[in-house]
Formats: sequence, C-alpha cells, structure tokens
Amino acid sequence: MDAYTRSHPNKKKPGAGLVASWEESLPDVVESLLDQGLDDVEVLVEYATPGMAGEADVILAGVHPVTKDLSYVVIELKQWRKAAVSPTNSIAVDAGYDKLKLHPVRQVQRYCEYLVQNLAPLHGNRERVAGAALLHNARAEVAPLFELTQTDHGRLFTRDQLDDFRRFLSARLSTGESGSRAADVLCQAQQYETPSSSEAFSRVGSPHPVFALQKEQEIAFQEVRQAVRGSAQGRDACKKVIIIQGGPGSGKTAVAVELLRTLRQENHHVVHASGSRSFTNNLRQAAIDSAPRGRKGAAERQARKDFRFFQQFGEVEENALEVLICDEAHRIRLTSDGRDVKRWVKERGWPQADELIHAAEVPVFLLDDWQSLRPNEVGTVKYLIERANALGCDSEVIELPGMFRAEGSAAFRDWVTKLLTLKPTTPRPWVPDGRIDVRLAETPEEMETFLEERIHQESLQARMTAGFCWEWKTPKNGELLQEVRIGDWHRPWNAKDGIRLEDVPESSQWATDPRGFGQIGCIYTAQNFEFDWTGVIIGPDLVWRDNRFTVDRTKTHDSKLKPASVSDERVDELVRNAYHVLLTRARSGIVVYAEDADTRNALRTLISGTVADNPLSRPPKRKLPPAATPLAKDVAEQLAIEFE
Repeated sequence: MDAYTRSHPNKKKPGAGLVASWEESLPDVVESLLDQGLDDVEVLVEYATPGMAGEADVILAGVHPVTKDLSYVVIELKQWRKAAVSPTNSIAVDAGYDKLKLHPVRQVQRYCEYLVQNLAPLHGNRERVAGAALLHNARAEVAPLFELTQTDHGRLFTRDQLDDFRRFLSARLSTGESGSRAADVLCQAQQYETPSSSEAFSRVGSPHPVFALQKEQEIAFQEVRQAVRGSAQGRDACKKVIIIQGGPGSGKTAVAVELLRTLRQENHHVVHASGSRSFTNNLRQAAIDSAPRGRKGAAERQARKDFRFFQQFGEVEENALEVLICDEAHRIRLTSDGRDVKRWVKERGWPQADELIHAAEVPVFLLDDWQSLRPNEVGTVKYLIERANALGCDSEVIELPGMFRAEGSAAFRDWVTKLLTLKPTTPRPWVPDGRIDVRLAETPEEMETFLEERIHQESLQARMTAGFCWEWKTPKNGELLQEVRIGDWHRPWNAKDGIRLEDVPESSQWATDPRGFGQIGCIYTAQNFEFDWTGVIIGPDLVWRDNRFTVDRTKTHDSKLKPASVSDERVDELVRNAYHVLLTRARSGIVVYAEDADTRNALRTLISGTVADNPLSRPPKRKLPPAATPLAKDVAEQLAIEFE
C-alpha cells in the first residue's frame, strides 16, 4: 500500500498526468532499491500532511542498518534536464518554467524539517529522517545546483550519480527488514498543531525557526533577505518593493514571522504593520503575555514600536526603517485619515501606500486581492505596482499558491471562490476530499450545539461568525446587547473596540480568549485569525437567486457600505470579499447556516454533509512545545553559513 491511499483515504483516483510522472520517475527509485537488496522497504508515494506544500514524491520507510531504529528517506524527484540557479537568489532555480522553482535540495530539506517539527514519532528524533533530490534525467548541465549547502536532510544526485544514490539508500535502510511498521508509524502519527498567528508572532524573539518554510514561501523569504543585504551593502541603486500575494491559508503569516525573526536576529531594524486594529492589538498583547514577570511594561512599550498601524507612517522620515512588513496589505487605504494622524500629514495628501514605501529601505507587502472590506481600501497587486512605479521604485511580485489551512485543502479554497463567484465560474457542489469537514446546519441552534461539542468533547477551538446584517451598538448596563436575532435564537456581537466588560474579552482578544465563544464575530474581528472549527451565518445581504449568490445592499448594517456614493458594484464586491474571509477561517471544519430559506435550499444541493452526521475521526493533535528543537538549531546554523 502506498501513501496515496494511506494518507488520503478519500482521495480521488490519480489523473493521467500524475500516473505518467510516476512511470517516468519511480523506476529509478525502485530499481535502486532492488539493486541494493532492499526489497522489503515500503515505498510511500505522494505522501502529504496538511502543513506541507504539496506532496513529497516518495518516502522510503524501513529500518536503519546500524541503529535498528525507524528510518525514513524523503526523495524529491525531478525530470529536469537543465536548470540554472538564479543570479540573485541561491535557492531559486530556473528549470524552464514560467516562474522560478525552489532549489530541489532546499525543497526536500524543508519537507524533512516539517516532518520532524510536526510528527510526534520524529519530533526530537531528526536522525530518523534523511532527504535526497534525484534529478534522474540530468547530468553535468545542472552542476551549479551542487553549490547549495547539502545536509543529511537534503542531498543532490543526478543520472551519472545513481551508484552514489544507491549507496546513500543502503546507508539509511537495512536489507531483510520489513518497512511495514515504519510506514504504519508515519501514516498514523500524531501531529503537533501549527501555532496560531498570535502564538507565532510571540516567538519572533527566538533564535530558532517557528515555521519550516516551503516552496514559494522560502523563495519569498530569501528574496526579501537578499534585498535587505543588497540595500545594507549599497549594491541596489533603486529601491525594490516586494509584493507577496496569496489566498487564505497560503502561508503569508509564516513568511512574515520568519522574516521578523530572522532579520531581527541579524540586527536589522524591522517593523510589522497592518490595517487591522484587532490583529495588531492581539499581536501586541501576545508579546506582552510572553514576557517574563517584571518585564511586562518594557514589553508593552517595545510591542507598540514593533507592531504598528498603516496610518502611523506618514510622519516617518524617508528610509527610517530598514524593513517594513506590511501584513494584510489589502487593507491599505487611499490616504491616512485617522484621528491620530497629524494635520500636516493629512494636508499633504500622500497615498497611504506611498507613505509606507517612503518609510523603509525594503518595503514588503503581503496581501490577498479578495480580502479588502471597505470602499477606501485600495491594496491590490496592481495598485501597489502602480505606486512603486510612480515613486521610481522597482517591484517584484511573488505568488504563494500553497494551502496550509483547512487541513491543506486547496480544493476547499477554490470551491469557496467559485461559490461566491469571485471569479467568472459556476458554483459547484462540494466534493469531500478527506481533509476539511464541511457541514450544513438547518438552524443556528444546531450550529452552536455542534460547535460546543467540538470544544468540550474534542478540546478544539471554535467560533461563530456572521455577515454584517444586524446592528452593532454600544452595550448598556454593562452587558452586550443580543443583536444577532434569528427567530427565537439571540446572541451578541463580540465587544466593540475599546469596550471592557466583565467576563467578556476585548475585541482584539475575541479570537484567542475562550470566552469569545457565544458571541458572534464580525468580519472586522475575525479577519486575520483562524480556528479549528468555524460556524458561518450567511445573512440576508447574500442570498441565492437564479442559481448564484446575489448581494442585497439594503440588508447590510456596515455603515461604510451605506453611502450612495459607494456604487452597487463596489458593495457587491466587498460583501462577497467579507464572506470569502469568513468562510476560510477554519483549520479542520466549518458549519454553514443561511437565514434565507431559498439560500438554505440551494446550499442543501451544494453541501452534502450536515451537523447530524457522525464527526470525522481524526487523530488528536498536540501543540508544538515552545522550546526549540535540535533541528531548529541546525537550520539556523545552516542559514548563517549560506549568508556569510
């Protein structure tokens, strides 16, 4: 049995292209095993876990010939015949595709690092895993690829080195020993849960990696690093604006965290900024909470410097910062006009994007074009390129196509975009893929009860969210108002920003404080966060008519969408964006309820699962301990060597 069925019991039959790839690449691996008498090694094909960017082509499972311990060899197979290393990025390779690819050695290293960090049998046992990239069609034409530092987790072999490749396998796998147990251990392994955004950002002071960046994440990370080095050494005559684009769960947060952590460790002046009050205040509080006793005050002062808002950079001198990481850049506004923005900054009238670019030697923008929420939010890839050009700067766009949320289900993210017709497509029924659990509720009571069971029976995190279709007023008599009303079911919105009530988390803490369950999260509070399970109430502002979702702007209570000056087309776009955000917050499962009867009827044809179905059985997860692993130390040392 291979990993295609082991790790994906509900996965569809492989396509013709994938089968053809196997037929081209697998024979060299199988023949090498047979040549070395490794007949009993188990071959896992297309192995994947939710936190990996795609699948590992092959994992060989067996017994180590010396230690007699579990032993695994991760192999990345490439059919490339020629490849050239990018002159500006040592881990990016031009192999004749439309865009640069991650160096295969670094790709397999990152797979190994992820497995060791996240799978219980390998955590703290990095010696159980080795990695190799096999370019079985290439010879001397790829010689420059050997210049990248190789480790036990990543070595490179070509066609004329098959004998070396076979000896490498023999050094890691024992003859006459069945690999069945090792394969079972790997495929049934408990997984450590990826840290939440606030947890991850609270670790940016650590000398050890928080995330094992993969594929395009790693390319983006190194592009920024190279730009910082070029700026510091005066090599770059022209400022470069780096734009990192990715959908929900594509790993933008991981890139931001590792950039902050690594660049600060290298003594660069780096600041994180966003346009979300809830997000930035949450990150500040996480930094304060992680500080030791007696250092809370200093941590708070530093957090206000490290985590800022977009509108705070209008009065910053040119290039005062080395690096400015603009997270959630789709929320960049046309101009900075907040109450704390000085009059002269407002009168000058610079675009907010220009203020951000002006403030740093290396400005970095991370965004998703389908997550802007207000009429004056203009952050798109196209707009940022235009502003960079207007300021005489170069620009570079890096796309993150991976999926690290929703149990790694890229199919779910694509289904949501089609459901909301964010691109010209026809909505289609959800086809369960064995990853994220998608269910329909007939009443809000059903949804709430089901989510409560996930919290109490499975110790999972859950939140309920809704479209902005009910009033949101300041509480009276020290209690939240029960404003979200559907029949006899009444629940309050989460607390407004700045409101402090007993036993009610502040707005910025609603997503992370367990007391947030029972309150309904609005779009402005839920954006930037993720949960094990989410419940999404589709209100009357988004209804199913004529075989598609239609926006009814008269039903929204978002004051920013009320003015007649905001066109119907813009309101339509922003309401769909809001539901796009709400529907993509879940790590493991989502429950959907629609208030409108016709919309519920339509959803019954699009979502087959219901809250009455038995929950999917999943192995329990444990959070990664905050202490660094031996692997992380090795990775940090390796990166230091590469950039001496």
